[in-house]
Amino acid sequence: MRLDMISKTLLVTGVCALTALGQNSSMSGPVPGFVFHSPTRSIRPIVGIPGSAYLGPMVAQDFDAASVSPLGKSALATRGSRLFFLQGLDSGEPLATPIEGAISAVDRFAWSQDGLSAAVYSADSRQAQILRSPNAAQPPGVESSLDLSSTAGAVSALLFDGKRLLVGAGGVYAADNSGLKLLLPAGNPGALALGAANRDLFVADRTSNQIWMIGDYAGDATPMLFSDGAGLTAPVGLRLAGNGRYLVVASFGARSVDALEISTRSTMKHIDLEFAPSRMDTVGSGTLALLNAGADGEPLYLIDSGENLAVYFVPARSEE
Repeated sequence: MRLDMISKTLLVTGVCALTALGQNSSMSGPVPGFVFHSPTRSIRPIVGIPGSAYLGPMVAQDFDAASVSPLGKSALATRGSRLFFLQGLDSGEPLATPIEGAISAVDRFAWSQDGLSAAVYSADSRQAQILRSPNAAQPPGVESSLDLSSTAGAVSALLFDGKRLLVGAGGVYAADNSGLKLLLPAGNPGALALGAANRDLFVADRTSNQIWMIGDYAGDATPMLFSDGAGLTAPVGLRLAGNGRYLVVASFGARSVDALEISTRSTMKHIDLEFAPSRMDTVGSGTLALLNAGADGEPLYLIDSGENLAVYFVPARSEE
């Protein structure tokens, strides 16, 4: 079934768990998730129901970068060279605590799917670090840093499976305390995604426009070509959808989203976009993902990767 772009339509919450902000917040309504809004350097909630959703007021601000946990109530954020752990986003007054022993100048984040651990990376030092239990009542514990300076290129994609760090950097690598293992030589990995049961790894190459699948990436690591790139241009986002039946690909160059059926490797669904997507970052614990960063004057765009694949825009409400 082909799904067309749904324009002038606001956020649908799908099967996401909803929460309500505390009484100190200046808004009311369901909140399917929080996002980092680059133009205002703040974390803001998505508020509303279909037909009336908007980007709510800032609950945490003056951060250079941030990433919200899949569990939705905490985040990692940077200010200057320091890394902070934010608790209680849903309270409207989150607590920001510096993480002692964390690497400095973090500019990339990767959460485990359960939201109970995360990995961070600094391009300045080319070091990564794993953080454990960042959703507990105290700041996360930090592990020894991982040296990624021997990768074939600059880090262009990062994924954390809860045990090992998966890195796209002129190739695809698995990194842990034992070192780096090359899984796939690739020109420019633009996105990584875990397959069903976390056994396989999907890789999108922005240069060749190909999608690769690495079978048993934690074991024998057998690469195989999944898609030759037909219809894809500069893929920047990957996401498993439809209860694991298809892989959703966001293409920056083609300004589109495609759903590839995993069993047949054919394009089952296609959405033409009115903008160029730059990511596919999970929002909340459900089927929503963020497709862009929301530049000045541009709304955020979300994809619902549930049974009925669709894209929606969420305008920002002016701060009072």
